[in-house]
Amino acid sequence: MAELATLARPYARAVFAVAQDSGAVDAFGQGLTLLGAAAAAPEVAAMLAAPRPGPAVKAQELAAFLPEGAPEGLRALLTVLAENKRLALLPEIATQYAVARDALEQSLDVEVVLAQPADEAALEALKGALKARFKKDIVLTHRIDPALLGGAVIRAGDTLIDGSVRGRLGRLADALRV
Repeated sequence: MAELATLARPYARAVFAVAQDSGAVDAFGQGLTLLGAAAAAPEVAAMLAAPRPGPAVKAQELAAFLPEGAPEGLRALLTVLAENKRLALLPEIATQYAVARDALEQSLDVEVVLAQPADEAALEALKGALKARFKKDIVLTHRIDPALLGGAVIRAGDTLIDGSVRGRLGRLADALRV
């Protein structure tokens, strides 16, 4: 994963710079989100990994996912990625672009995975605590995963806070093996 992030970083930074210069940060973000989701789809990922069709055709196939009026810079990005055999980086480029956009907007996307459903008051309290810790506006999404047994796992940017029972049991098992 780190290798993908390293390879995608210069592309994400370049696209973000172009988007800022053109005043179309949101339009580029929406297009990259679509392209990243398309490239991550199993059928499209298989096409991108195959030796045929050629790079230009692959770029055209992906460009079909862009809506009318999408910035031309996205089509240029597809061409550059295709020529360098880097189209598979699109999901990671989209992720890094979103992080840069959030940093610009002073907001942070946070995913909370809970073992059991929580009420809105608890989620708002968590959102307030995260806002105080990260000093950014928090965009909170949550989902339920009973496999955690109890507690929660919080992903905020590069930060992972594992307060789940499953995570604690795993750390305890590791400590006992030593």
